Amino acid sequence: MAKVKQILCIHPEPAELCIGALLNRQGIAVDLTEVSSSDTLRMAISQPQWWDLILCDAASYYDLDVVGSLSQVRDRLDASLVLLKSPEIQLSPAEGYRRGAADVLLRGDFDHLLMVAERELKNAAVRKRVRHLLYSSAYPDAETNRSLMVATITDLSSKLKSKQADLLLDEPGEVSGAGSSAAQTRIKSLIDAGGLVLEYQPIISFKANEEHRNMFEALVRLRDESGRLLLPESFLPIIRAAGWMDKIDLWIVRQALAILEEIQSGGAPDAVLFVNIATETLRSEQTVRAIGAFVSAASLAPGSIVLEVHKTAFKETPEALNRLAAMLRVKRHGLLVEDAKLDDGSFLENHRGLVTHVKLDRATTQGLVEGAASQNALNAFVACAHQEDVRVIALAVDHAALLPMLFGAGVDAIQGNFMSMPYESLVYPSVQRIEFGAAAVWRGPDASV
Repeated sequence: MAKVKQILCIHPEPAELCIGALLNRQGIAVDLTEVSSSDTLRMAISQPQWWDLILCDAASYYDLDVVGSLSQVRDRLDASLVLLKSPEIQLSPAEGYRRGAADVLLRGDFDHLLMVAERELKNAAVRKRVRHLLYSSAYPDAETNRSLMVATITDLSSKLKSKQADLLLDEPGEVSGAGSSAAQTRIKSLIDAGGLVLEYQPIISFKANEEHRNMFEALVRLRDESGRLLLPESFLPIIRAAGWMDKIDLWIVRQALAILEEIQSGGAPDAVLFVNIATETLRSEQTVRAIGAFVSAASLAPGSIVLEVHKTAFKETPEALNRLAAMLRVKRHGLLVEDAKLDDGSFLENHRGLVTHVKLDRATTQGLVEGAASQNALNAFVACAHQEDVRVIALAVDHAALLPMLFGAGVDAIQGNFMSMPYESLVYPSVQRIEFGAAAVWRGPDASV
């Protein structure tokens, strides 16, 4: 008998509780739990693994401190958050997504609500299976003698914060707009206070028959005055306007290398970090040489660092890229193009031997779900990349429907919030085997799910 799905309804309107009956008609057994106060919300969220879906009144999202309650358990929560809004509330699905919601729906549109509820219940089921695999992988596999690699950054926090004192930024200039002097002064003060933070998002391999390495992308964040982590779009434009990007990138590379050395020497030699390098940084010959020197001097296993650059860098800074790629090749480290399109096969051919990885961007993966991009185009691009000995990673995998499309095309690895949110701890959800077909099954090392 299928498990009864548990839906948490935060301050719902009475009519919306009919979603239970609508789902039952679709053969999906559900129980609804209604909460309308901060106390009952905290009590419900104290058991995050219990829930399969969370429906929340958009107006109550901040009134009941839903953000704060969910943030405390986000690493244990498999349920998606769906916001329900009245017509007078100006909240787009894109804005809701940035606030942590899987979707934003108009109240009264029950057909849309039913469709989204079915979709997100399936997504939650897959996340629970992945979590089961994560925990079952925490013990050594008899065949591979490998265990789940867990290394936290907490022990390194004092070391990393002290190194931010070496990050000397120029004083803000007299400019206007997003890079105004006041904005630059604030960002500089946050950085000077040790506010730069690296989060890590796992990149999960689809290649079960190959020797697998635990891969992560290092993502920079900035802690504000209240302790909240700011996303890059909130502070990187100001840093670029101030001309500090090369210094920030150099700091990120140094911290990533220090952390990777610590992890590999601590028993996880297969760990790999992907680190972004801005095109502005590549314009500084001195910084490029410094990055190459740091990478060359690091005590790392071969192939442990992959530097990510934008495609425009190949036109704007070709000499710097060639120099950087040559330094990376010495220890078989990699160079990734992070905004490739499905018609970029000729681009890969023209840069044969320079590019080792390519990452499909959010527009491409979203296009596959929405039908704007075709499976045939994806298949052709992946085949071309593999012919050039380039590994393909799909970014922004936020939907279960993408998995069979990407797997069928031969994509090497996937990254996205559907599989794992970024965290300040390096925790890898080790999926041992993934099968797709008419009856798709996720299998762990010792048990089927």
